[in-house]
Amino acid sequence: MEKFMTWMETHMMPVAAKLGNNKYLKAISSGFIAVMAATIVGSIFTLIGNLPITAWTNWLAETGLNQLFALPGQCTTDLIAIYAVFFIAYSLAQSFAVDGAGAGLSCLVSFFIITGRTAYYAAAATDATSVSAMATTYLGAKGLFSAMIIALVGARIYVSVVKKGWVIKLPDSVPPNVANSFSSLIPAAFVVVLFIVVRFLCTLTPYGDLHTMIFTIIQSNLMRFIGNNVWSWLFFNLMANLLWFFGLHGGNIVGSITNPIYTPLSLENLAAFQAGEKTMPYIITGAFGKSFTFGGIGSMFGLAILMCFFAKSKQYKTLGKLSLPTTFFFINEPLLFGIPVVLNPMFFIPLMLITPILGTVTYFAMKIGICPIPHGVQIPWTTPPVINGFLQGGFGLAVWELLMVLASIVLWYPFFKMGDDMAFKEEVGATKAE
Repeated sequence: MEKFMTWMETHMMPVAAKLGNNKYLKAISSGFIAVMAATIVGSIFTLIGNLPITAWTNWLAETGLNQLFALPGQCTTDLIAIYAVFFIAYSLAQSFAVDGAGAGLSCLVSFFIITGRTAYYAAAATDATSVSAMATTYLGAKGLFSAMIIALVGARIYVSVVKKGWVIKLPDSVPPNVANSFSSLIPAAFVVVLFIVVRFLCTLTPYGDLHTMIFTIIQSNLMRFIGNNVWSWLFFNLMANLLWFFGLHGGNIVGSITNPIYTPLSLENLAAFQAGEKTMPYIITGAFGKSFTFGGIGSMFGLAILMCFFAKSKQYKTLGKLSLPTTFFFINEPLLFGIPVVLNPMFFIPLMLITPILGTVTYFAMKIGICPIPHGVQIPWTTPPVINGFLQGGFGLAVWELLMVLASIVLWYPFFKMGDDMAFKEEVGATKAE
């Protein structure tokens, strides 16, 4: 174990630290976090409008309220690429100490330039009148990857122009809001002109536009080979667990890579749910891990239950009482750094393997239809177990989550018993010494 830890600290930790501090990955992560509130609100209304109660949904349809409840989702999750491009660019520019609003607006305009307009027909007739409007195909989940690329490239160009001093400078007597608007003109022009050129060049390719090119070459393949692949999920989950063992926030580091893949898959499931489909197209999405991971990394809600109700040592009993309420809402730092689990060889195996075991069992249970696949409804990450399952898949998934809590208790038990016995003996020895 000592040799392994030394090797990890020498070779892996520097790489993980660089990934964790990478401005571009942090900008993507910050951008997704910024739009989370809007997507959660939209998803809640979608959930209310599609509760698995026939009398309720029939009443909504008869009164026309189903269309009203659908609007928040259509204006949030269905337009997530628009919000993401602004906030990712904003976050990246801010990390370079440059005006984030100017960069975000420039990239948003560029996104619309790349998206362009298209013709819509009121009826499927040869002589139907067409209306030209903004193309909507890539404003939602399908446009997330192009939104990220436009935001990162555009914001970086914006920052470079500002850093070179190519800005309009007005006298100090001019109000700051006016001065900021003029100072962003030249950087914004560079960004917009670049994407006008990109749009023209893409028309010369078989894809026709940048959105289609990125979705076809990058996003669809990543969603196919990584997003819905249990083996790639296991790899990323193991990496997150390993980073947490060394005290690094594995969720943030690995999430900056996986969120751009798993978020579109969640939204694809949500679109299928809104359309009334019974079977969701993707199992492994952003909502998948919440179907069996409770109490944060390592599914430590089960450990907190054991410590609270079955510990002999005062240390474990006290920590259990303190951590049980927090792990119920997916906050497990009291256990990670209180026992501690971090850098503790005794807890290396459960921290590394419990969630991969539960995740693999859950994947195949969903694949063969034992439990429902999550709908992809965007709900707060602190939503407790069983409640999360009910909101994501009804009673079937709620029951499955209850079983997964029990399974985590069973898997944590031998390691908890070993640690608790050691702590109890130390306490007894200290009492005798006194």
